[in-house]
Amino acid sequence: MTLYRKILLFFIGLIILLSIVTTYSGIRSIEHIAVNELDKGLNSDINLFSFAVDREFYHVESRMALFSMRDVLNTAVEQRDTKKIRELLGERLRAENIDVIHVADDKNRPIITLTKDTAREGIVLPAMDAQTVSRGFASVSCGEERLAAMYVSMPLKAQKAILSEFFILDNSNSLVKNLSDLLSQKREEPVYVSVFKNDTRVFSTIFAVTGQQTQKLPEKITQALYRKKKNYIGKTLIGRSQYYTIYKPSPYNADRSDKWSYGIAVSENIFLPVKKRLLFVFIAISILATSAVIIITFLITRGIRPSLESILDTCWRIERGQTDSRVDEQKISIREFGLIASSINKMSAAVSERTQTIKDNIRKISAINAELEDKTAMIRLDRMRFLSILETLNEGVIAIDKEGTIIYCNRAVATIMGTDPAGVMGSNYHEAFPSFRVSGNDHAAVHEFVIGRKGSDEAVYLKVFTSPWSLENAPPGHILVLQDISTEKKIEEFKADFVSSVNHDIKSFLVPVSGFLKRILLGKYGIVEGGLKEKLTTIDENVTKIQHLVENYLNVSRIESGRIEFAIRPVEINEIIRDTVSIYPRVKFSGQGHLLALADKDYIERVIINLVANALKFSPDDTEVTINTKVEGSMVVVSVADRGIGIPQKEIPLIFQRYNRGTLGTKKEGTGLGLFIVKSVIESHGGALWVESTPGKGSVFSFSLPLFQGEI
Repeated sequence: MTLYRKILLFFIGLIILLSIVTTYSGIRSIEHIAVNELDKGLNSDINLFSFAVDREFYHVESRMALFSMRDVLNTAVEQRDTKKIRELLGERLRAENIDVIHVADDKNRPIITLTKDTAREGIVLPAMDAQTVSRGFASVSCGEERLAAMYVSMPLKAQKAILSEFFILDNSNSLVKNLSDLLSQKREEPVYVSVFKNDTRVFSTIFAVTGQQTQKLPEKITQALYRKKKNYIGKTLIGRSQYYTIYKPSPYNADRSDKWSYGIAVSENIFLPVKKRLLFVFIAISILATSAVIIITFLITRGIRPSLESILDTCWRIERGQTDSRVDEQKISIREFGLIASSINKMSAAVSERTQTIKDNIRKISAINAELEDKTAMIRLDRMRFLSILETLNEGVIAIDKEGTIIYCNRAVATIMGTDPAGVMGSNYHEAFPSFRVSGNDHAAVHEFVIGRKGSDEAVYLKVFTSPWSLENAPPGHILVLQDISTEKKIEEFKADFVSSVNHDIKSFLVPVSGFLKRILLGKYGIVEGGLKEKLTTIDENVTKIQHLVENYLNVSRIESGRIEFAIRPVEINEIIRDTVSIYPRVKFSGQGHLLALADKDYIERVIINLVANALKFSPDDTEVTINTKVEGSMVVVSVADRGIGIPQKEIPLIFQRYNRGTLGTKKEGTGLGLFIVKSVIESHGGALWVESTPGKGSVFSFSLPLFQGEI
């Protein structure tokens, strides 16, 4: 056999081989594409079925909640007025798409049961939870007939009673019929839906076609559904036909002995016409292309054997994956083959470059997918941790949307409010918790309420922290944090009573002591001279300091307990200042005219004395303290300025705290209560207290009081 023929036969065989490989790969790709599209379609269908079931439960529960709140129904149930109950339930049975409606007491003893189908009047229903709203699937029996049903159950407003509604799953069920029709119209082929109890099919729209009433699920499917809690896709023989199927576990399986799942089946024949058409077109194109290539190859290769050796060698190398191989164009003597060789070289270079690019992109995509999976897992873990933290908090946490609907509450709410969290989910918080309100304008607000805990006569002191929240692409709402401060309130009341009692006893003791010392110093019991008089004077001064200290502690106790009472009325502030500072020679007051402020005269005098005493204490003896008054808007502002040592900027936020004397104050006598009392008194009057200070130059303490603008 000549070289030409060998080359020709080899080239033709190579083309045929490539065509076969391409055809096989195309067939596999067609099948893979069909399977992927099928999986996407089945997942979409089963999710649509699950969403429709969830929506049906939501609508039924919403309508039931409104019906259960009717006073006439609750009164009839409490009085066991079966005639009235039957009348009310009959109206609802006729108005709604309900198969069975049932009322039982809290021991699940039937009060009344109504069925839309009179043939099912002897139906036996499962027991329901009398404390919470429940929903899901259940098995019911009517004689020897076993039926699958959807149900919703909730306690009535009257308590001690349960309202349940059942929807028998058969081909007359509107939900099943509508969904089956919708899916069938979507695919233009029959789509069958099923419901499984554990591993047994208890209902399916396919029963009317096959006549087969039950079917057992294999163990591998039940493990995927009930243990791994994920969907399962496969092929199943139903009757004598093969079906593509998908199974999904019901979300209402928690804490139930029976496990339920959904199933959708589509005949495999739905994809046969498409696969046949694609396969026919692909094979026809492959045959035509192969024939054309063979003919063209035969015509071209005649008389060009010398030029083919280099091209053939390169093609063999490229076939073996050596995409960097190139044709030696110097060995090509024919111009046309030179162009082919050049094109092959360009193609090989492009294929090599694109192959490398594809490999690089695959590595990048793999890395991105791995990163996304890690981040998704972290987000899921963070969410679980966050919810776990919320459920373990001692404080109650309630989340409401902008309409006031409760969308989340933790377990602590039940302890604090005596309310079942599951029972208030989805309800308006005004109805669930009528004792407190949240304003739409609240921003990080704190409210205190006194409420009665459900099921208890004891009063509960409640502090409610409110804060608005919003998420991207979600409506805003509020977060409510409930804190039981009953114990703290009792401790504060005890502390206030104790401090007040102790301070009163101390004052009662010190008054006669102070009076006795003053009589001694005045010579009532004889002349006191020398060192003894000096010592008695020191004792008298210390007793006076103790009296002031006790008075300060008593004022602090009154402020903290909220027991301090002010006699607020219009007072002439300039006159008060002038009378108060007249005993201080180093104090200069420059106020003129009349300024009426709303204040308690006695307490404002104490405020001024305290600020002046502090200014004198921290000022050199050769300097003056000045007091000025002015009007700013609706407020009277009083300023006390000194030329003392000043206050470091870092200490200014601390000087108004209890028992804080600052680093400079440690060198002076005092309790650290004066400025705290001054600030509390001024703020109780509706004013404010602030300070401006420069170390080494002095400080200016200012406070404001409401200006009286009426007539006396």
